[in-house]
Amino acid sequence: MKSLISDTNGLYLDCTFGRGGHTKKILDKLSSEGQLISFDLDDDAMKVAKNIDNKNFKFIKTNFSMIDDYVEDDSLSGVLIDCGVSSPQLDEPERGFSFQTKGPLDMRFNQEQKLTCKDIIENYSEKEIATILWKFGEEKESRRIAKLIVKQREQNVIDNTLVLAEIIKTAKTVKTKKHPATKSFQALRMAVNSEFENLTTCLDRIKDKLTKSGKLVIITFHSLEDRIAKQTFKPKINFHEKNLPLIYEDVSDKFKISKIIYPSQEEISMNPRARSAKMRIIEKL
Repeated sequence: MKSLISDTNGLYLDCTFGRGGHTKKILDKLSSEGQLISFDLDDDAMKVAKNIDNKNFKFIKTNFSMIDDYVEDDSLSGVLIDCGVSSPQLDEPERGFSFQTKGPLDMRFNQEQKLTCKDIIENYSEKEIATILWKFGEEKESRRIAKLIVKQREQNVIDNTLVLAEIIKTAKTVKTKKHPATKSFQALRMAVNSEFENLTTCLDRIKDKLTKSGKLVIITFHSLEDRIAKQTFKPKINFHEKNLPLIYEDVSDKFKISKIIYPSQEEISMNPRARSAKMRIIEKL
């Protein structure tokens, strides 16, 4: 929170409430004048938020891509985005996020949404499934996995997470330290929830929402998420005639982007799921 909060009287936004861990830490640092808004689509997150008794806190059930509907330009002193799935979601088999416990093929953040992982597994073509696994999971064996999924669904119903994980494991030929279904489950979750599209929209809009010296702290767990953040805020380049130097486009808002900050060994020992986390701090100049 030290990296995020420079003005204790300012307005802050937690784009991913989860189970409220970051929200509570931000509130602890703010003065009686400081305000915090938190977004989340999850019904369980909303229940947790209702128990936070603070007049300067407001929870809104929405996707962070809808930031324009709730936040004015040049109003935010800081924004936090944690792209990871909250631990309780992973620990609840009925949500369908985990490949280690039996659950339905769901994976929805917003439980009112129609599209589920089951729809993708049952109805998408082999090519479409392979594209999802490669694009969102960088799964090198995406075609083999997609081919076996389609073959298996023609013979038997793929009706739970453990069955799907076993199919993926069978299709994989390269052994790694991680569970063989890790990248595929991540990719399917991202596709179900349109995570990249929503993140891209949110980041683009945050540029106008931050005040001068306002900061965005973004925690990513995927190289593509980090790439989106970096590309959104880096200066745009105009290419001119050959052999002439590149000229950076004049833009009204410029940003300073930190190098990647990795979790300490102490943090990883306390929360093993943080081992793949990367954090960047982006400041509006």
